[in-house]
Amino acid sequence: MAHGAVRLTSSTVSQFWVASAATVPPLDPGMIALAFGVGVPLALIAAAAPAVEAARVPPLAAVRGDRDIEARTRFPWYPFTGAVALFALGAWLASWPPVHNLPVGGMLGAACLMPVVLYTFRQGAGEAMGRWLGVEGRLAHANLGSAIPRLSISLAALGVSLAMMVAIAVMVGSFRETVAYWVGQTLQADLFVSAARGGPMARRGTISEETEAILRAHPAVVAIDGFIGVETPYEGSVVTVGAGRFDVLLEHGALQFKAPADGRAALATAAATGGVVVTESFSLKHEVDVGDRIELPTPRGPAPFTVEAIYFDYSNDRGIVVMNDTTFARHFDPRRPAGLTLYLEPGADPIRVGDELRSALGPDRRLFITTNGTLRATVLEIFDSTFAITWALEAIAVAVAMFGIAATLLTLALERRREIAALRLAGAERRHVRRMIMIEAGVLGVVTQGVGLVVGMALSLILIYVINVQSFGWTIQFHLPSAFLAQSTAAVIVATALAGLWPARLASRFTLTDLGEEE
Repeated sequence: MAHGAVRLTSSTVSQFWVASAATVPPLDPGMIALAFGVGVPLALIAAAAPAVEAARVPPLAAVRGDRDIEARTRFPWYPFTGAVALFALGAWLASWPPVHNLPVGGMLGAACLMPVVLYTFRQGAGEAMGRWLGVEGRLAHANLGSAIPRLSISLAALGVSLAMMVAIAVMVGSFRETVAYWVGQTLQADLFVSAARGGPMARRGTISEETEAILRAHPAVVAIDGFIGVETPYEGSVVTVGAGRFDVLLEHGALQFKAPADGRAALATAAATGGVVVTESFSLKHEVDVGDRIELPTPRGPAPFTVEAIYFDYSNDRGIVVMNDTTFARHFDPRRPAGLTLYLEPGADPIRVGDELRSALGPDRRLFITTNGTLRATVLEIFDSTFAITWALEAIAVAVAMFGIAATLLTLALERRREIAALRLAGAERRHVRRMIMIEAGVLGVVTQGVGLVVGMALSLILIYVINVQSFGWTIQFHLPSAFLAQSTAAVIVATALAGLWPARLASRFTLTDLGEEE
């Protein structure tokens, strides 16, 4: 399973951060020993609390089931108080700034909610289940209501896993919609020209002035912009210092500015005064605002620059500082861009113009010419492949739900052998017992998925507005992936209901002889 997880995440890493995928290391004896060295002590620690509790139960009370009756009638104040306290702690941690560039905020307390949810279900759902599902539904309600202590732990684990699935699905869906909007607003050029790489790990080549002159000579080309980028150290990290042609950007571009309100005026000021504009990620990570002065290392020594504007960008999470090309030439070594953006005459066909430019450039110049529509589709395709692992989360969550529900119901069925045998003695047929267990499984799926949806929504807000901002410096807009959530909810409920087949089949075989065996 660990190797499978690495293979899934390696595609994400290779698409989004590095050029080569992560390799799967061999599972050596040291790793196995470490796993047992961590897992076994944790299992023993986890067993301590129930072991102490079991040892304190008087034998007569255990035989009579006094504790089960008490659990059915008493509100679980301790779990409720713990859930409220942990949720408050989670909200407080979410307000913390990042510690050593790592977010510490999170959502706690979801597991403690499960006894409260089961108690509420026991108090309020009996009549409805009896009315809609008949005698089997009423019996299923009574069985689940009497097993709250037994169910709480396993359902809490399932609820937390489903909450994580919901939270990540909402975050990724919101991120995708934000990127799609950003790409649609920012990529305004008609054609994008980039130089080929010398090898898989090599940097892209540059585009010569002669090549740019050939592109500019086409009658449909009205403007050309070029971006130059160099990596430089800044406050213990590495940022990109870029240069563009601000006059072309002002006339044809459409950057999305976060601050100030009139971003275009600020861009014109940066071009006239030698100022810079920075990405939102740079601003948040280095606590830089409009009007602040930053000092960048240059080949001619440290140079101060005034931040004139902050704009949204989702292409680089380390931060980008952009200046006009003339400002860049004064402080850095002259260099040519590795890519150009071409703006065409209104009504010009980008595909036809691209073909004509390839013919004019000839086969000796290794350039890629991409249309606007193709580039936008490629960006979203890369995004979808980058986060393809999120779709695997649904299958994982469903599998966890199926095994967890099956194990829990199997345990309950074995504990209730005498009760089920008594039902058979009272006239219940095998199909009635099977239906009762199947209803129990479906109800547990509904309850856990309901908790997962509520807690997952709350957690997604923290992922989007706290952890994502602190980790990457990106502001994304909330978007609810309704289709995915509806699909996953139906899948979880159906899967948990199917998980009851094995316990239901086993329970339906209990007969009068089980009463004699118990005696």
